[in-house]
Amino acid sequence: LKEVGSKARIYLADVSGSSLYNKVAWGVLYASEQAEQTVRRHRTDTIAEGIGIDRLTANFARGLPSHNGGSPGIDCAVRVSDQEALDMAYYLLAHEGLFVGSSAAVNCAAAVKVARQLPAGSVVATVLCDGGQRHVTKFYNPSVWEDFGLVAPVTRERGDVSFIH
Repeated sequence: LKEVGSKARIYLADVSGSSLYNKVAWGVLYASEQAEQTVRRHRTDTIAEGIGIDRLTANFARGLPSHNGGSPGIDCAVRVSDQEALDMAYYLLAHEGLFVGSSAAVNCAAAVKVARQLPAGSVVATVLCDGGQRHVTKFYNPSVWEDFGLVAPVTRERGDVSFIH
């Protein structure tokens, strides 16, 4: 991407509790949720399934200049809360007809955060990497939300993304 557009910036979008955010932001692959005797075999601290990994994979390392010989890669990291992801998923369903999964919702919420930092007229692109069909038993299940400290998304007007902080 950066070979095509030298001004392109790449952002990692990740959930709270993931060490990948800290690796990009601070250079340390650690999150306080990983403190001794708090790590669980199956993560339960986020409703977003399949993200929030706590290890440096070879694929991820290729995006980090400190691990890839100094080649351009990920520039910044953006943290997205579970509530922001849930609200974004319902917003996209209501206004765009997109039934996205939790990872795509995280990416879209992060895109809004990044766009707010950029000058008017900037272009922001993201990846809708999963659909909602595999997330109906947890992410789209209101009976599970309380377990994660989440509240039901509020119906909003088109263009109102004030739920993104």
